[in-house]
Amino acid sequence: MNIPQDLENRCNLFSTQFDLVVSMFDDYASDDHALNESTDALESFLTQEEPHNDEYRYSILNQYMLSQTLGKADQHGDLLQNYGAVLPPQTRQVFEHWVAHPAFYLAFKIGERKKKDLFEIVDLLTDARYLFSSPGLESMQDKRETRNATYVALMLDNGLCLQSAGMIHYGSLLADDIVFTCRLFDADLYAKAGLDGVLKEYPQVFYYWDNISIIPSITLKDAEMLIHMAYVDEVDYDFQRPFWSIESKEGATQYRLQEADEAMIEQYGHSFLLEQPGLYNFRIFKLKQRWLIFAFAADAFSLLCRIVGHPGTEPLVRLSIPLALQLEKDHPMPWQPFKLVGEEDDEDLDEDEAVKSADEREIAALDRVMGRYIEALNNGKDFNVEKEARKAGVDAELVQEFITQMHKTIAKYSYNVPREEKQFELDGWPVPPASQRRDFADDLYDSSLFLLDEAEELIERFHGYTQDRYRQEVESEGLIGCIEDLFVKEFEDETLGYTSLNTLLWIILNLGEKPLLVRSLALEAFKLFPLLHRAYEFNVYVELVSKVVFKCFIQTSLCSVAERPRGEKRTRGLYTIQASPMLRTLISPIAYSV
Repeated sequence: MNIPQDLENRCNLFSTQFDLVVSMFDDYASDDHALNESTDALESFLTQEEPHNDEYRYSILNQYMLSQTLGKADQHGDLLQNYGAVLPPQTRQVFEHWVAHPAFYLAFKIGERKKKDLFEIVDLLTDARYLFSSPGLESMQDKRETRNATYVALMLDNGLCLQSAGMIHYGSLLADDIVFTCRLFDADLYAKAGLDGVLKEYPQVFYYWDNISIIPSITLKDAEMLIHMAYVDEVDYDFQRPFWSIESKEGATQYRLQEADEAMIEQYGHSFLLEQPGLYNFRIFKLKQRWLIFAFAADAFSLLCRIVGHPGTEPLVRLSIPLALQLEKDHPMPWQPFKLVGEEDDEDLDEDEAVKSADEREIAALDRVMGRYIEALNNGKDFNVEKEARKAGVDAELVQEFITQMHKTIAKYSYNVPREEKQFELDGWPVPPASQRRDFADDLYDSSLFLLDEAEELIERFHGYTQDRYRQEVESEGLIGCIEDLFVKEFEDETLGYTSLNTLLWIILNLGEKPLLVRSLALEAFKLFPLLHRAYEFNVYVELVSKVVFKCFIQTSLCSVAERPRGEKRTRGLYTIQASPMLRTLISPIAYSV
């Protein structure tokens, strides 16, 4: 029997044969003493790091076993001799194919969604392109934190496309992060066998990557904050205290810029970089063999290179800060013996350093109080400044001052409603606390905001209103999915589209049958989500929202209008809409206390 030559049937065949082939390898692997030992070591590591996350531990262990069996299938050709006579013809063909094409790890991003469950993906390290069939990757696009991320998966080649085995890891890792981690664990193995070789030998790497997967990229002044560093042979510069803090240990010295002196400002000019050098972590390390130039952003690194006499130096690596902080807990980093974070023991400090350590403890206590305040703010809860400050042993007035400064900073980045727009502000709807606003970027089918009811009667009523215009899309994506696609595809970014759609539905459905100006709906979304006013000028956003509201809600009879909007009324959103009974039945908001 021949293997199917069309993609869909080929994928289905390899999927249905997967469990049988894996069970053959499992029987074989149970007698592999070395594999059992390495699996036990991995389980011990995961139990120590993730003692309460049984599902995660199982998933990592399962994927490790797959990487050692299907990932080394070419080493197990003797299995075919043992099982070949009793295997069904198609199973034998699948097995033979995987022996010739062992599973391999791939780090990738999505290049293009070809159709449902089918993607063209791009290798992060080589830019090679592959066709990837994956219902799992499809469903990951429904959630903001897993949508359009970077991914790592164990891949199986079926001859027409790739399919994955085990979990698909996601995050915001860049190519430099992946290469740095692999070289940190085993530079020789990485040079010889690449990413695939390192991950098969050191599955612990996934723990460090997965642990930061939900941490978004860090930005400051619209610039991404990444560790930039490079080695140089010599640095001829006079590091003057108190502008530089100087620390020596184990034959190495660290110079850290605390404050720009007058000569530095005169030569390089006033800039935020030199006004707040601590934010950019300007450091020079004199190591045993060479010097390391280090900073937290591209502009900061470039400036530091100029300051110490190495203009034009290119960074050796651009590294995720959260990843570096995770790795340095357990592994020697290039800046050893120093740490990016950590506390000294007071017993080992001189008097000045002991005072500094006490100050750091006070700062740490203040950080904890502010952390609790931010948590309360995000969840819309009350916060007793006096009580919390007393509990942490810090001055209440100092806490209040920090809270005031924080709100000034928030206000600076919030949308300031112009006087002429204030007439369009809405009230009476439940404004979600910050902790729940991230849910507004999710797909409706995975929503924690709404209950959905795609009853057959509603679907047929929709087809009647739209004269069957979207019947094919509804059959393929579902009614909710069809509405989402119509709305979201008009936006330049899916997150902007989902955020706008969920916000409009949240307000419209919570205010019942009340007629609402489209301009007011756009204004409330603009106020609530800074990503919208970073992406659009307000009038441009209003015109876009009006366009998609007309297309997705008015033309489909999901919302009603008093009169058909035209001209300036339509472009400026100066017309009212009401949720139809069909929309209120199809989607209903989940109430919560604010």
